[in-house]
Amino acid sequence: MSDHFIVSSAPVKSETPVLHTEQTGKLHRKLQARHLEMIAIGGTIGTGLLLRSGGAIAGAGPVGALICFSIVGLQVYGVASSIGEMATYLPVEGAFSHFPARFVSPALGFASGWNYWLNWALTFPAEMAGIASLMGYWISPEKCASWVWALVYMVPIVGINCISVSGFAETEFVLSLVKIIAIVIFLIVGICVWFGAGTGTGALGFRNWSPAIVGETSLNRFLNIGNGFTTALFSYGGTELVGLTAGEAANPRKSVPRAINGTFYRIIIFYLGAIFLVGVLLNPSDPILSASDIKTSPFVWAYNQVGITIAADIMNGVIIVAATSAANSAIYACARTLMKLAEDGQAPRIFGRVTRQGIPIYSVMVVAVLSLVFVIASYSSGSAQIFDWLSGVISVGILTCWMIMSYTHLRFRYGYLAQGRKVEDLPYIAPFFPYSDYLSLTIGTVVSGFMLVSAFYTNGVDNETFFNFDWWMANSWIYCGIPLIGSLFLIHATFVSGFRLVRYEDMDFETNRFIESEEERAEIEALLAKPKGVKEWGRRVWSKLF
Repeated sequence: MSDHFIVSSAPVKSETPVLHTEQTGKLHRKLQARHLEMIAIGGTIGTGLLLRSGGAIAGAGPVGALICFSIVGLQVYGVASSIGEMATYLPVEGAFSHFPARFVSPALGFASGWNYWLNWALTFPAEMAGIASLMGYWISPEKCASWVWALVYMVPIVGINCISVSGFAETEFVLSLVKIIAIVIFLIVGICVWFGAGTGTGALGFRNWSPAIVGETSLNRFLNIGNGFTTALFSYGGTELVGLTAGEAANPRKSVPRAINGTFYRIIIFYLGAIFLVGVLLNPSDPILSASDIKTSPFVWAYNQVGITIAADIMNGVIIVAATSAANSAIYACARTLMKLAEDGQAPRIFGRVTRQGIPIYSVMVVAVLSLVFVIASYSSGSAQIFDWLSGVISVGILTCWMIMSYTHLRFRYGYLAQGRKVEDLPYIAPFFPYSDYLSLTIGTVVSGFMLVSAFYTNGVDNETFFNFDWWMANSWIYCGIPLIGSLFLIHATFVSGFRLVRYEDMDFETNRFIESEEERAEIEALLAKPKGVKEWGRRVWSKLF
């Protein structure tokens, strides 16, 4: 019998022995539960929330922005749960190309993998452009060019990801911790200001919900909400990253579900909580919401109201930390996705090579080179404009990725059942199946329609004025993102794999199944056991949130 096939005699839920198979991976399983939990939290706090959320409230109104972020947040929870079910059962490397190819079709796996790689490959230079713009707050661009700051931050981030996966994990742990502390402090300060601290006018109540949704007519309100979805999608990008880390988790059947279970609560507390507070603190017509200067951002304004005079410097530093965290995650996600594509023959083989430390070094370096190209471009055309162009492409790529994974999960579960397997034997069961997947696909379709209508409705403005340079920079997803994803699928299906779906009876549910040791089984059983005493209940609640 091959070394890849091991008969497990350990007790399982079914009465008959189960043949577990695990492919020897090139990567090292060094990510602990605390790493995955912090990565999950860090994915919900980024530059989208801290830099762009004010513009969404100004454009769509406080209730309009809440609608956008709530709908996308609902989709995120469903997608994270779906990926969690598949990644816990099959903790593979490069999940976003592997699962669609394995359970839907090779063409979809090819398109999904390259789409996911491109999302993160563009995220890295987007965050570098954002950092360069933020550093201009302290040191004028006339004194130090923006590309210099991009390089200053790029080199150590790339270096950390070239050492070991532990370097990435520990860095992300610290950066995420800083973001959590910052957003929690803002929520506390924001609530105090909402109840009247520092305003001199008493509790604000909901007086700033005027209007609740920006727009003179129903059509205008509809279009403004549609525009807000781009910001919401960009802001939530990264919450699905836990699915990619399963391939390097020390005990994925413990750490992956634990990281995903708190997603719903984190979305409510961190994202919707922050959007709600900013919406009740400031009127949508307030210039603070749409200001590009960190000195006049809504987060800084809240701190200033309670007498924290260095708030601008603090928040500028926090947002740089958030951007650095996103860039760190981008390098990691890019390298693992490209490595898996290379292993599957869908990218040059050289990108599948790893070092002794388990690092796909050539995959890391290609992202660094691509980022350098965009850094040079940002120097010639401006960091802010490059950031807008990149975020537009990334937004539709994120939405497409989520929809693909929801559809993949549907076929995963139906194929699993078609082969006579039992749902209760899955180590993690996604809640609300199949409704969460159908809801995700519906939300993705409706949101895409919203965004298209909003992008092309001129509202009486002549075409030459409406379709100006800013429009092309803000709507890059229309002429770049969507055509690219469609072309990848069609080319592979037409010339390589065909359009036929993988049949349920042909689906492979054994290769790559994770083999648990006795210690890992005991660890999981202890985690699932009912807490005893107040101290254990407190730890369980803490782990749900943090």
